Parts: sequence; C-alpha cells; structure tokens
Amino acid sequence: MNVAICDDEEYVRVYIRRMIERQKVTCKITEFSSGRELLEFQKEQGEEAIDLLFLDISMKDISGMDAAQQLRDQRKQKGKAVWGSLPLLIFVTGHSEYIGEAFSVNAFQFLIKPVKEQEFEKVFVQAVEEYHRLITGKPREKRELIVRNRTVTRNISADDIYYVESSNRKVILCLEQEKIAYYDRISQLEQELGKNFFRVHKGYLIHMKYVERYSRTEVRMANGDNVLISKYKYQDFVKAYLEYMSEEK
Repeated sequence: MNVAICDDEEYVRVYIRRMIERQKVTCKITEFSSGRELLEFQKEQGEEAIDLLFLDISMKDISGMDAAQQLRDQRKQKGKAVWGSLPLLIFVTGHSEYIGEAFSVNAFQFLIKPVKEQEFEKVFVQAVEEYHRLITGKPREKRELIVRNRTVTRNISADDIYYVESSNRKVILCLEQEKIAYYDRISQLEQELGKNFFRVHKGYLIHMKYVERYSRTEVRMANGDNVLISKYKYQDFVKAYLEYMSEEK
C-alpha cells in the first residue's frame, strides 16, 4: 500500500509517519511539504501511485481542499468514478469548520490536530480495511512499458518481466528468453511497475511472481537466473514476498 503525507509543517509529517510505522502494516510512505509537490508527483507517477493520503486542509501554497478537488477532477475528466475510489483521503486539520466541505471531495475520514494516537489508529485501521475491499473488487490492471530503443518502439507487458537490472545509465528488462536494454532509471521503473515488483538490491528489481527460491544472499528466478539481494533489503523482501503469496492464494 502506498501512503502519502502532505503537510507544510515538518513536525506534523514526522509525527504521522511515526504513527503509521507503529501500525505494523507493510506500506511505502512518501512525504510532501506542499499541495503543489503532491499534484506534481501525482501527474508524473499517475493516479495509482497513492492509495491512502493524509492531507492538511490549510496549507499555504495550495490548500488541501483545492489539491483534493484537483485530484478528483482528474478522475472525472477521464470518465472514472470518484466515489469509492483511491486514493482514500484523510484530512488532517486544526479547523473543524472545514469538516463539512471535506465530503464534497469524497473524503474518507478526518483527524483533528493535535492528532491523538488512539484516534489515529482507529481511522488508519478503517482505511486499510477499505483499501483491501477496493482492490479486491477491482480487476487486475495489465501494466505495460513503452520501450524505445534506437528506432524501435515496443510495448512490454509487466507480467512478462522476470526482473530488471540496472547497468550504468541503462536498464535491462530480463524476460523469459530475451533481454532488452534501453535508457531509463530503475527507480522510475520501481514506481511504474507497482507492488508486485520489489527492489532487492540497488541494481535489481524483481517480479515476485517469478521467484523460485531465495537465500540471504540471492534470489533464484524462474528463468534460472540468480539475482543478488542486499543484506539491508532481506527482511523487507521476505515480509513483502510472504504478503504477496498470501494475496495470491
């Protein structure tokens, strides 16, 4: 689950991050210090990049309400449903008079500053449950990469990628019987390919589907290749892989 915190006060972002980490839920946390940063990220990474958003209503550059409205308008312009959609919005505010407006942008919940840990835990659990209900009811999206190599452009299904290797300024897509090299950043592909892929090493991004077995030092892929795993990534990888397997079952 991809969680974002958008607040122009750093101590608030740190406080919310710590409370999220105490919940023991596997998630990736991204912080934004302004509504403008949030909207630029969403535009670059796509609307699926954030599943749960903690959003301060009264920020200086773009208010949280305006940012939320723009996020919802993007879905409307694409003809997509707004109600019952991701990201789930949780407004964080010190001004209770804005609560009524929150429902106009399909807010899931709101928290009043200073946020009490017990109240945060209650709302977070509700949000995680709702998130799982939403993704369970959705058909799986077939992600594709548009790969340009010299004069050739190809569409590569993410489902066909066993792993990605970083090599200088290029990435190598390792398929079952083919390897495709082109200019890109592995960090960018990590965002694009989504949660079924895991960065086991600074130079390797693997598809969970094709993990055959693993040890503390390497992962054996279904095409017979061995991929290095960083000792700093091992525990997180095991946790993410077991979670992936439980969802698949």
